[in-house]
Amino acid sequence: MTTTSRDSASSGSHSAAFSQLHPTMQRWIYDQGWTNLHDAQERAIPIILAENQDLIISAATAAGKTEAAFLPICSALAAVDRKTDRGPDVLYVSPLKALINDQYDRLDLMCERADLLVHRWHGDVSSTAKSKAADTAGGILLITPESLEAFLVRRGSEARGFFGRLRYIVIDEVHSFIGSARGAQLQSLLNRVELAARRRPPRVGLSATLGDMAVAKRFLRPTDPQAPAVVESTAEQEIQLQVRGYRSNAPVPGEDLDDAPPADETAIADHLFKTLRRSDNLVFANSRRQVEIYANRLAELSDDRGSPNEFWPHHGNLAKGVREEVERQLKDRTRPVTAVCTSTLELGIDIGSVSSVAQVGPPPSVAALRWTDSGMCRQVRLICAPFFGHRRRCLRGSGRG
Repeated sequence: MTTTSRDSASSGSHSAAFSQLHPTMQRWIYDQGWTNLHDAQERAIPIILAENQDLIISAATAAGKTEAAFLPICSALAAVDRKTDRGPDVLYVSPLKALINDQYDRLDLMCERADLLVHRWHGDVSSTAKSKAADTAGGILLITPESLEAFLVRRGSEARGFFGRLRYIVIDEVHSFIGSARGAQLQSLLNRVELAARRRPPRVGLSATLGDMAVAKRFLRPTDPQAPAVVESTAEQEIQLQVRGYRSNAPVPGEDLDDAPPADETAIADHLFKTLRRSDNLVFANSRRQVEIYANRLAELSDDRGSPNEFWPHHGNLAKGVREEVERQLKDRTRPVTAVCTSTLELGIDIGSVSSVAQVGPPPSVAALRWTDSGMCRQVRLICAPFFGHRRRCLRGSGRG
């Protein structure tokens, strides 16, 4: 079953989906000041409440995918007795620790209404917090595939009891797993979780950048690829595309190419500085080294021209406190900030609207290229160039006009 719509859902008072939610979640919607449900929410709620079918929710960033999944899940769990049988009611799998941290803050407020606890479980979480999550009856566990595998390896004897009450599995940013070794790992892990649970909890996949729904369905339920339902929101938005090019300096025989910065790097950094200052932006690079290079050059340009530095690096090797500070700055609307980052900030973190998104180097996948057309921006600037020697640079970005 595939449901596609371009229209907004009807107002809450005329919404069949709204009337199916638990009164505590209806009240939460009212307190948010919502006058209607998004179309994806309207169509996903009854499917999830039925608890008998897998589901893929594909909608643009800021179209309410998280609420489409968790409003009905919280409604289903609102009246559940959680005083016995430790272990989560919901397993939420995310590709990134930063996304888990972001969703934790978002879900904690929503789940509080349903008296549901939310726990994080990844490499930055203390062993004390993990032990507390392991001993808690019910709630939602936010975890990365790697931490899930570590749990199954180290606490395999506990898995049957731990997942015995599991009712839902939510996989965020499904597109990031499809066709990868990490995705195959996740499929194996979910199969092991279901064996431990002795049941087949519905799987709910979320993404803003899915292209082939048949492939996504096959990933979500490999043993029965026709089973998952699909709720696809195809609301249109205007996208403007700009292409720019930069030529690198030609290599000189005997010259050490590392002695001076390539001309294209210098020109790209200068363009980014002039274009992105005084606004909120993301600049993606394909490696941590490139993140450091461009963040440093942009900071130097700010210092040379007497401007406050608005450019900060973000990648997985940075200290936890540094990464979280950059994420906090992106959410702070009182001052402009541009994060020069790897894919650690690509996957749906709720930082609100940004003025532009840039890519230094070719995007790692088609899905990554599609990501800029996911609701955060309305224009896309793609910059590619001819190059000399082994130096190759490409810049993609988008800006709101």
